[in-house]
Amino acid sequence: MDEVNYTELLTVVYADDINRLIKYIPYFETKGGKDVASEYDGKMGESSLKFPVYDATLMRFTNEAAGTKLMDANYMYKYRSAHIQTEKQEADAIIYAKPKDIDLLRAILSRYVLEGRYKGVRWIEGTERKVFLNVLKRLRDMLHDATVYE
Repeated sequence: MDEVNYTELLTVVYADDINRLIKYIPYFETKGGKDVASEYDGKMGESSLKFPVYDATLMRFTNEAAGTKLMDANYMYKYRSAHIQTEKQEADAIIYAKPKDIDLLRAILSRYVLEGRYKGVRWIEGTERKVFLNVLKRLRDMLHDATVYE
């Protein structure tokens, strides 16, 4: 596909979902990671089993994101094909993403949203390392550029 088709993909297929999620940018700008979850250990410490309790806004975001076309259940395939193995490579992929890299951004977002359902630390990492924030900003900027140059 050439750049024009990716731009069309952005504006036609993903625009509504991107616009639904970018409202969370201010939230992620103020969060550092550890402040989006607390440990609950039962009433008055009676339970020995602790589990995380997540911030309501983070839960709304992950639930809303999970219901969008931006989710890709095969996200690990994209990671492998892009040779992303480190946090730095992941961060660089987000920063330098072009419209042709929309599937990679979807994969990164999907990894943190979907894995967070069974690996609670993933949502905290996504917030702490600014993955959610940076992916949302990059998607917003790409969508803006696509609509400006139509």
